[in-house]
Order: sequence, then structure tokens, then C-alpha cells
Amino acid sequence: MNSYPFFPMMINLIGKKVLVIGGGKVASRRADTLIRCGAEVKAVSEKFSDDFPKEALRIIKSFTPDDITDDLSLIVSATDNRETNHLVYRTAKAKLIPVNISDCQEECDFFFPSMINSGTVAVSVCSAGTSSILTRRLSDRLRKVWHTWIADENNTKIR
Repeated sequence: MNSYPFFPMMINLIGKKVLVIGGGKVASRRADTLIRCGAEVKAVSEKFSDDFPKEALRIIKSFTPDDITDDLSLIVSATDNRETNHLVYRTAKAKLIPVNISDCQEECDFFFPSMINSGTVAVSVCSAGTSSILTRRLSDRLRKVWHTWIADENNTKIR
């Protein structure tokens, strides 16, 4: 990994097709974040955790490269299988689709930040995959002061 910070770009995912490979806790959290941001999430896994977002289209099967179609805006692979995650990476790169691989920061085009939002106002914390503990600690600190910084006129739940 290089020594430069990642550019903190916020993108519009409303109505964009996103593929999540995996059905466990990490995949569930990532799918939930994408859905909260308006993405249309399709998930491929042999099984899904009970808390996997119901809004996601679930495809119960093993991943194959044919699951990666040209209409996808992003891909997330969060399986516990290194070979599958690497195959997702190689296939996504060949199709020029940005990909996040949960177990290998070198294979990520983007990282999942810890996001704090109130309505459309959002802030995120990211360590480019180097320290999830630091990211969580900073996010927790922000959550404690967020309500004092943002007037929540719509009674929107702060996450």
C-alpha cells in the first residue's frame, strides 16, 4: 500500500446496481450501508445470516464470474474464502468495475468507511483498511458530538 491518503469521494448510489458476494456478518453490514445510500443490492451466497438486509435481492448459490455483469456500479466481496475473493477481484478488474475485497486491502479500489449521518448530512472515517480499531474509535467519538454539530430538523435517526 502506498503512503498517500485515499481521496474521500462521496458518490451517488441511488438506483445503482451493486453486487455483494457473501452472506455473513461483514457482507450484511456492507449491504446495509449500500442500501441505506440508495443502492440496489444483489447478493450471492450459499447461505445468508439472519440479519442480512431483507431489501437485498438474495441469490442462493456459489459465486461464478458470470455473476459480474456490465451493469454493475460497484462490487463487494466479503466471503471467508480467499480464492473466491481473489476471483471476484480479478473478474471485477477485467471489467473495470470498482471492487472492495474484505480480506485484502491491496485488492480494494475503495474502502468502507464508518459512516455517521443525519438525513443527507454525512461524515465518514476511514483508515484505508489499515486499522479498523482506529476507525471505530474515531467514529464513536464523532457520534458523541454529532448531535451538537448538526441540527436534526427532520427528527432523523442518527446512525
